[in-house]
Amino acid sequence: MVGGVHIPALKGRQGDRDMYLLSVKNTMLLRNFSAGAEPADTKDKKAQRSLDPRHAGDIVTYMVENTDDYVLGAVTYAIDVVDARDHFVELQEGTGVGFLVLPLDAELRCLDGQHRRQAIKEASEADPRLLDDYTAVVLYVEDDYMRRRQMFSDMNATPKVVAKALNVAFDSRDPYALAALRLADEHPMLKGVVEKEKARITTRSGAIFSLAGVYDALKRYVLGANVPRGRSPRDRDVDTLVQLGGELFDTLASSRDEFAAVTAQVRSFMMDDGSPTALGAYMAAERRATLLLSTTTLRVIAGALREALSRDNESDPLRYVYSLSQVDFTPDSPLFNAAGFVGRTGTPSARNQEVMAATRALAAVLAR
Repeated sequence: MVGGVHIPALKGRQGDRDMYLLSVKNTMLLRNFSAGAEPADTKDKKAQRSLDPRHAGDIVTYMVENTDDYVLGAVTYAIDVVDARDHFVELQEGTGVGFLVLPLDAELRCLDGQHRRQAIKEASEADPRLLDDYTAVVLYVEDDYMRRRQMFSDMNATPKVVAKALNVAFDSRDPYALAALRLADEHPMLKGVVEKEKARITTRSGAIFSLAGVYDALKRYVLGANVPRGRSPRDRDVDTLVQLGGELFDTLASSRDEFAAVTAQVRSFMMDDGSPTALGAYMAAERRATLLLSTTTLRVIAGALREALSRDNESDPLRYVYSLSQVDFTPDSPLFNAAGFVGRTGTPSARNQEVMAATRALAAVLAR
């Protein structure tokens, strides 16, 4: 048996590769598993994306703020020199349970999870208790550079991103998420017409906004159109955020009769078990007629109201009901076309610079 670092492991196989599942104490992870995909002298042979310090920093913040119940997925590595006959001590023949002996000269290359690995290092410096926690590691035996690149591509080819609306609905830590969910369930303008799971709302959907849109609008209204990146600040409690969100949607409901009319029609279809085809045709026609039935437009209005309030040193958004009622929200609106917010299809573009341009333009109209 060769010398090296002994780690409890489960041995398995995927295709023609041996693989090992490890539970590694963070002190050992930081000592023996780097965040790099390739050694420093082989930068021209990348098998991973470049490390983004800001992304790693977001994970650090999450870990430090939630040390008792944070969750990090397994980190995936490739190792070059492990041979099961020399480097795996099976406790009982045929079980695949035993000890993996990491050779001291082995090259360990991170294929997935480098930001988690880097975050563990930085978070442990902020809170040394995290060094006693464990991280799951999936270790593949693969010494071929091109096959490692293919592994990285394969691992990132099929994952499906969870819809933001569903993340918001499930997040019990973020006060903005909790407030958005309450607003969607309780506010008269939103009740029954908010999509809580899907990433996007189709033209024919009976939902007016997505939960992700309500969440983003709340953050823009409270924090400003340039929402800070990363996780939401915990600067206000949920009740306060619900109150502020109520101000936003009360202003919308009071200034634009379109919302009440469409909401009433949608609810009528629902109560009467109306034809989904008829509801879809109605919603498609309404969306062709106005930009208001768009989650992206909701973000613009929320940010513009916050900017107008700040410019005017005002605290009551209801003072903008009249000016908001006079804004042209048709697809031909000169205001939104000049901002590049409306494309050839007559629908709002979701590109951030166009959203910001439309926000600034609308705020200039609303502010006194």
